[in-house]
Amino acid sequence: MRRIRLVILQFLLILILFSKAYCWDCFTHAYIAKKSGVRIPEAACMPDIIRNENYELFAPFHYHSASPDTVVTPDYIDKFSVKEENVLISGKIYRIKVPHPAGALYWKIVDLYEKMKSLDKTKPEDLLSYEYYLFSIAHYIGDLSQPLHNFPYGNSPASDGNIYEREGSFNKEYHTKFDEAFTYYLKTSPETQTKIDKSIKHINLSSTEDLKKEIAEIANSAIKIAKKCFAENRLPTEQELITQISWSISLLKAVIKSTN
Repeated sequence: MRRIRLVILQFLLILILFSKAYCWDCFTHAYIAKKSGVRIPEAACMPDIIRNENYELFAPFHYHSASPDTVVTPDYIDKFSVKEENVLISGKIYRIKVPHPAGALYWKIVDLYEKMKSLDKTKPEDLLSYEYYLFSIAHYIGDLSQPLHNFPYGNSPASDGNIYEREGSFNKEYHTKFDEAFTYYLKTSPETQTKIDKSIKHINLSSTEDLKKEIAEIANSAIKIAKKCFAENRLPTEQELITQISWSISLLKAVIKSTN
């Protein structure tokens, strides 16, 4: 336990050092984690910091650039995973896992869930691994509910291999504003907190397939909202944000219950 506390303390020190750079992200992810019962909710911010250690390799775990007409299904999730590749660096071959270029967010959540389920938390080393996987999955489940994390971005190919310039430009222009929208409503509308609490629902996970179905539902809701915001050239409404945020909280609570 002393070792775990030391690691957590190191995490929190890093969060303090990077607080200006990750103020909103940390607030959003920590809020979802706290409402879900995570003991140290601020740790849910860590994947963004880890991502920047090797951005091109780690960033695709935070999103999935679904084409605008995509309907996510459990089978669809399996198509956008990671694959092992041999990379030659300075005359030496390294075998690394590379995520699908369109983004492997959905797959990553499933991967972390299965790892959490496989641990024996009576072992100190497994308990530490569980804490790491918990704050990681808390972060990615938060990313899942952000509409533009499920939509074409810039000039990068979407999941069907096509480039959607107009949708991509909208995402690039509005992405930060989408991130900040939840903070605005939560801090300016006293009723937002109550609405979130009332919107949290019970989700039962008994298998990986159950998880995939829930991921698909949240993703499809996110895509629908992103498409509507793009068509109307606007930010998400308070109710749209409440729907998505409360869904992430509901799913994370279910993951914690299932893995415990």
